[in-house]
Formats: sequence, C-alpha cells, structure tokens
Amino acid sequence: MSSLELKSGHIRVTEHDALIQVTLDRADKLNALTAEMYRDLARAVDHFRDRDDLNALLIDGDGRSFCAGNDIGDFLNADPESRKNGKISPAMEVVHRLIDLDKPVLAAVQGNCTGIGTTLLLHCDLVMAADSARFYTAFINLGLVPEAGSSLILPGLLGRQNANRLLIAGDTLTAEEAERMGLIAYRVSDEELRERALELGKKVAAKPPQAMQYTKQLTRHGADAIREQIKRETVLFADRLFSDETRAIFDRFLNK
Repeated sequence: MSSLELKSGHIRVTEHDALIQVTLDRADKLNALTAEMYRDLARAVDHFRDRDDLNALLIDGDGRSFCAGNDIGDFLNADPESRKNGKISPAMEVVHRLIDLDKPVLAAVQGNCTGIGTTLLLHCDLVMAADSARFYTAFINLGLVPEAGSSLILPGLLGRQNANRLLIAGDTLTAEEAERMGLIAYRVSDEELRERALELGKKVAAKPPQAMQYTKQLTRHGADAIREQIKRETVLFADRLFSDETRAIFDRFLNK
C-alpha cells in the first residue's frame, strides 16, 4: 500500500469510506494548477490506485471556480529543457494515470473550467456540473494547441463543429450546453453540487469493485490512440509554449 505525502499545500484529500475526495485547494487563484500541484494529483491518483479499500475517486475544487487552468506564471517560467524531445509535462503525467485507472473517477465542477480544467474532465467517468460552470479550453487564445488528447476526444464526443467551438473559435460553453452535448452527465444547482456529488461518489464506490473494473475495461475505447495523440500534442504544445508569439501573450496576461 502506498503512503500519501502531499507537498504543494494546495491539494486536499478526504476519505469517505470507499470514496476518496481530492480537492483543488487554491481558491484565491481560482485553483490554477502549478507543477507541484500536478505532482500531488499524480501522488493522490497513485495512492487511490494502490488502495484496495478505495473504490472511487472524486475530484473537485474549493471556492467559486473548479480550475482556471494551468498557472500562467508556471508556463512563463517553464524550463525549455523540461519539454525537449516530447518529454511529458506534470499535467500529462496526471492524465496518463487517469487513462490507466480501472477504478471510476468522478468530478464535481463549478465556475471556471478553463484549459486543463475542461480537458481533465475528458478522462473522468462521470462529471457533475453546477449551473455556474463554464467550459473554455483557452489554448487558441494563448497561442497554444490542444492537450490531454482533447484534439481527438472532443470531436468524437461533441461532434466536429461543437469541438471547434472550443478549440478554434475559443467559445465558452455553459453548463446547459455542456449537458446537451454530452460533456457532463449531471447538472445541478450550485447549492446542491457538494452534497449531490458526494452522494453520487459514495453510491459508485459501493458498487461491486471487480465488476466495476471489468466495466471500465469494456467501456474504455481507444486508449492507445489517445496516448498517441497526447504524444503528438505534447511536441506541438512545447513548440508553441516557448514561441515568441505565445510568450508575448503570457506577458500581456500577467501585466494586464
């Protein structure tokens, strides 16, 4: 059994019998994710994977936002050597762990779901969103390209036109639109979100674990293709991340 040691100070873990709740706890920054937060998320997923007494994982965010995406300061200060030759970023380390999980992963979201705040949900089995949730991938407006396999998953999930609303037009989807398109499974009021998500998480965690494992294996299609697409995205993302065009956008964002 793995032990869990978190280092960022911004990831909180709570256990509810067979359910583990992992909370993004950086509300003053709208839960924008740093490299160390990604590493803590990876540690939490590993811990969940290795615990036979934990059957379901619920990811949520503290405050008025689920996740405002990657911390722009982290992007700006990234070391080019850390992304050379297709090296996987800490964010994609988390995504790969989620792809490999045979246990169910749920998410409860509200407010901003920006960048990785949206694409992370593509690797969750059930997503519950509050009415306030807004889904925005942000990549095109930052001079970046899609990540987390979203360039493959979104067209298949939403249809090409709706996917391109997010990836090319840079539109924001409301919770109502996301529910209609199949991006989320449940839509509830903001006041109900916490209670309803925990109820759902506990219900899923109480299902027969071996049957759940087989069900996930049977319903998880195209994992190899998604991993290959992430490799392609990673190379282009790194190229864009360190481009003059994108660095100028980051500078304007931080200095506005």
